[in-house]
Amino acid sequence: MQADIIKTYFSEYHKQRRVADLEQRLIADGTPLPEASIVAVKEFDGYFAKQMRTKGIKAAIFLVVALWLLYKVVTLANQEGSFLQVSFSLALVAFALVSGLLWGIQLFALKEEITSFKDLRGL
Repeated sequence: MQADIIKTYFSEYHKQRRVADLEQRLIADGTPLPEASIVAVKEFDGYFAKQMRTKGIKAAIFLVVALWLLYKVVTLANQEGSFLQVSFSLALVAFALVSGLLWGIQLFALKEEITSFKDLRGL
């Protein structure tokens, strides 16, 4: 029954995933409090590892691309590149940088959620 609750929780849309929400669902199902906390943290650690493989790699790629494009903008500006080329390159830099930073911030927030729950429960 725990597996169904966990699978359902991670398949639903959430603005922000919280370890305490999963813990409360497990407790409502009849899992004792200490065990529910441990299971919730374990599942969120697994979820974080999965997100790190997907969003972490995307964030790293986008940040590297942003740095490379920024280098190209600087060299293009020194070579008397056209205004349109420089503007387009700056737009790509901004997009790649913002996308990479957003994914990185999301990963950081998820890790902080897990860490703060562990500290709160003394796990």
